[in-house]
Amino acid sequence: MELSTGNRSKRGRKKRRATKRWIVAAAAAILAVGFLAGAILFPERVKRAGNTVAFLAFGKQPQFYELLLEKNGSDYRLTPRDAFEVSYRDEFVIKKAVTDVLFGGGVTVDVEELGGKNLLGKLIKGIDFVDKAVLTGRNGQRGAPQNDFALRIKYQGTLIAAVPIRVQITPQDWLRYARSSGNQKVQIEYLKRAIALNKEDTNVRRMLASLYFNAGMIREAIGQYREIVALKPDDPAALRELAKCYLKSAQYDEVVKISERLVKANPQDEEALANLALAWSRMGNWNKALAACLEALKVRPDNPVVLFMLGEAYEKTKQYGKAVEQYRRVLATVPKADHVAVALADLSLKMGAYDEAIRWYREVVKRQPKNAAAHANLGLAYAGKGQGKEEIEHYRRAIELKPDDPVVHFNLGTAYEKGKREQDAVREYQKVLDLKPDDPDALERLADIHFRAKRYGEAVPLYERVVKMSPRKGALYNRLGFAYAELKKHPQSVDNYQKAIKLGVKDPQMNQGLAKAYGQLGKTKESIALYEKLAASKPTAETLNILADAYLKEKQYDKALRAYKKLIELNPKQAGSYASAAYVYGLKGDPDRQIEYYRQSLRYDPEDDEVYTSLGAAYEKKGQYQEALKAYTSAYELNPDAAAARKIPQLKIKIIQQRQKQ
Repeated sequence: MELSTGNRSKRGRKKRRATKRWIVAAAAAILAVGFLAGAILFPERVKRAGNTVAFLAFGKQPQFYELLLEKNGSDYRLTPRDAFEVSYRDEFVIKKAVTDVLFGGGVTVDVEELGGKNLLGKLIKGIDFVDKAVLTGRNGQRGAPQNDFALRIKYQGTLIAAVPIRVQITPQDWLRYARSSGNQKVQIEYLKRAIALNKEDTNVRRMLASLYFNAGMIREAIGQYREIVALKPDDPAALRELAKCYLKSAQYDEVVKISERLVKANPQDEEALANLALAWSRMGNWNKALAACLEALKVRPDNPVVLFMLGEAYEKTKQYGKAVEQYRRVLATVPKADHVAVALADLSLKMGAYDEAIRWYREVVKRQPKNAAAHANLGLAYAGKGQGKEEIEHYRRAIELKPDDPVVHFNLGTAYEKGKREQDAVREYQKVLDLKPDDPDALERLADIHFRAKRYGEAVPLYERVVKMSPRKGALYNRLGFAYAELKKHPQSVDNYQKAIKLGVKDPQMNQGLAKAYGQLGKTKESIALYEKLAASKPTAETLNILADAYLKEKQYDKALRAYKKLIELNPKQAGSYASAAYVYGLKGDPDRQIEYYRQSLRYDPEDDEVYTSLGAAYEKKGQYQEALKAYTSAYELNPDAAAARKIPQLKIKIIQQRQKQ
């Protein structure tokens, strides 16, 4: 019984062991089947479980799975495959980083660009990312974001994963930065980027256009305003600003087009009418400018700007009285409008109303004592009144304020010249030439001073410089001809006189000078021809004497006689003309007429011993020795050294001989 009992016990134990093995195997099979099914149905979870076991059991690096966060009141879940989008309006809190680390110990989340501090559980603002993106240039081309920001997940300081952050930069962001920046160039760049993101935003374009205008970038401003008008064709504000840009760039025809368009839409558009007037005035169409001003004043009769433009239009159309009236209306409204006072003074000066001009110029210099132009014009006004002292005073004051103004130096030179202060005038003209070496007026004035002072050597090179610049100025060639003649340079003298004649100069003195120069060059024929022309048109004693002498040299005695007789006609009491005519009659072998004219000469000059001597010679030739002796005796009595003294004894002998023959 005991054996059987033992065998039964033994068999029972084996049976239980077999059952246990079967259960373990079944459990293992079930687990294997379950793991296989889990791997097929839930691979991520299986993998995650494996990662956890690897981290816990074997100390491998933990894996990151997801971030749990709240943005703007809504919950978000981010995996390593996601990207986190942020704009400047967003606020968010990272609640948890899910990893293999149980309870999250040692796990942190940071963003390097924001300082690298742990951000878990902290409020984070999207504007910080936007500002950082803009300031570091991470906004990408034309405002497109770049993925170089990231939420970095670390375990015990070691990076285990990163979630990209996409920073969304909007046109409003660029607009905000533009408004906050004090740098004009930066503002322009921000607004350009804002427009790149929204090309139809006319408000941003308007801001950019205004910045361009203020920066002097008129072409760019025009481009923006044209875009606005293309988007909003009936935008009057944009059209007005575009007109201003065209005014600034002197595109007046475009100003006219826009202003007429605005006036057509609104006939009461005062600014458009004023711009229209201004554009026409800049284009020199003063009648249209005047009409536009009158239309603008219908809208606002007291507009000082338009009143001033109306005054300008009246002045340019030579309606000076009406111009004065408009300028005075402006000054009645705006008494301190100095530019209007200057315009009124300038017009008064132009009209010759010197007292009025002085009044307004003095008003200007009272308020603007350093206004050089006003002092210079005061000098002109005083010059008009003949007050040389005051004229010079204000020119000198103008030069003190603006020493490099050649015009004022020139005017001061002319003032000195009028006052016979030629050395001072020379100094001022020389100053003009120092500032403006080829100033023809200063060169000519300086040359004239030397010419009048007979410093021909100094005058000639100055005149030569002037005629190179003014080759049609005949008077200069005339003066050059005279100066060269005085310098005994007769070929140059003739050349310049001839140029003056070709340019139409009609001056008897010039023809006489040319005739003399011809004579000096031995061109007798040309010389006589000129003298004859002078004698025929306007005979003078000098011309006739020279012409008679020339005829004598050529032995043209009849012509010489005609010249002397014309001299007698000019001045019947001129003894020398009779004596000269008598001499010619002697050459012609006509002693009777010779004696007649010598006697006429002595009638007007009875103390001319030479004429008595010549008369004695004439009588002697005729054999009238008694009359000859009387004439020689009269000559001797007047001048004991006269040649007649030798003739007296000879004649006495001849008289004796003549008596003996009788």
